[in-house]
Amino acid sequence: MKESAEEIRRKVAAHRARQLASGRVALNTYVPGELVEAIDRIKEQRGVTGRALIVEEALRFYIGAKQRA
Repeated sequence: MKESAEEIRRKVAAHRARQLASGRVALNTYVPGELVEAIDRIKEQRGVTGRALIVEEALRFYIGAKQRA
């Protein structure tokens, strides 16, 4: 059974509310296509469904490396 547009909107709003309640903040940016392709390759290798986990890990790694330098 196909979900209605209203049901999808409700689920998205609930997801966003849960993310905000847990202290997470949305981040929107433009990156070169080759970076997205690399993220997608890593995503497929790890079997995850979205890019967010890969981007979050990359940011943590980068910031941690800069703080240690």
